[in-house]
Amino acid sequence: MARIELERVETLELLAMVLAHLNDAEARHEMSARVPLLMSIRDKLAKSLQEDT
Repeated sequence: MARIELERVETLELLAMVLAHLNDAEARHEMSARVPLLMSIRDKLAKSLQEDT
């Protein structure tokens, strides 16, 4: 598994992009293989932001 260190602003930007893709998938009622992956990324980003504070 790769480990990447991001600045807080970069993490927030990435989280915003992931959320936008998830919102788009939800609007189209899409349940492709990318949705669970995006949800996992979202959760990990949110957790890392909580740990920073």
